[in-house]
Amino acid sequence: MKTLDQDQLHFVLESAILAPSADNQHRFRFEITDDGLRIRYTEAELPPEGGYKRVLALLSLGAVAENLAIAASRFGIGTQTVLLPDPAQPDLIMQIRLQPGQAAVDPLWEAIPLRHTNRQVRFHGPSMTAAERGELEAAAHIYPTSQLHWLDQPARRRQALRLMRRAETERFHNRLLHAELFSAIRFDVGWRTSCPEGLPPGALGVEPLLRPFFSQLRHWPVMHLANLVGAHYILGWRACALPCRLAPNLGLLAVKNTDTVTILAAGRAFQRLWLRATQQGQVLQPMPASALYALPGACEEGITADLRQILATGWQTILPGEIPLMLFRMGHAQVPAVTPGRRALADYWRAAS
Repeated sequence: MKTLDQDQLHFVLESAILAPSADNQHRFRFEITDDGLRIRYTEAELPPEGGYKRVLALLSLGAVAENLAIAASRFGIGTQTVLLPDPAQPDLIMQIRLQPGQAAVDPLWEAIPLRHTNRQVRFHGPSMTAAERGELEAAAHIYPTSQLHWLDQPARRRQALRLMRRAETERFHNRLLHAELFSAIRFDVGWRTSCPEGLPPGALGVEPLLRPFFSQLRHWPVMHLANLVGAHYILGWRACALPCRLAPNLGLLAVKNTDTVTILAAGRAFQRLWLRATQQGQVLQPMPASALYALPGACEEGITADLRQILATGWQTILPGEIPLMLFRMGHAQVPAVTPGRRALADYWRAAS
């Protein structure tokens, strides 16, 4: 590649892989070309349309594309991204052309290595100032197909929390969702160590006294037995309702439709918001279950029809005519002692075909 020297290229790609993913596992590889790069999915193609797994994949890929563009701007290089450029190659997710001299430096590049998901129960105040809120809205609205809403009025927050708690409870009650949740947690590394892929238990914000109990819940027979006495309700409250009630701010990114281009842009918008919040000294935790389980294709991925309908109807009451994609809580907290790591950049190379 003539556009970037080796050190610059590594900086850009390392910034890209620091983008978030639902289970701290990026399913793509970089393929270098003369004027840019291609990003290929490691599976045959993206998950089916309409379901939440495709949405999660596209949100993460949008964050990857945004990190890459922000990092490239540090060297004055613009990016031109084409999504799914070749129908004959469904694993080819993005073609990115680098354009020297076509970008001003985006100051968000400094926040990329500092951004992290914070799962501590309590986020402290103060709430955002009007200036801080304006900065976050400006960061997200670079992609105008995404709409940013704040659910901080008590009545509106109560409405949202009922839906969020219902969805979070289902993650411990539904066997498929339980397997999906716990399969991402790397209990093998212990509670004090990070890992390059998957979620280290120490990053989950589980109180020390509850860790032995939580570890046992990864076994479905134990979880099922605990649910007979209402454990899923308690866990849904602890995992969602309590931390959201304590958070100074509760936000939501919504769209008008869920086509591939719009969702990818939403991933880019959310990443910009998250990086700007990081620069403000705030922390953030994504909590998208109640939005994703309301999508039309969620029933094919393990969500019951009744739950999907309750969530979809509830969100239409709160946001008529819009589709929620990403809920999140924000505030102030210390960086956790354990945060997820990343695999080495060398693991993300793919020889050009």
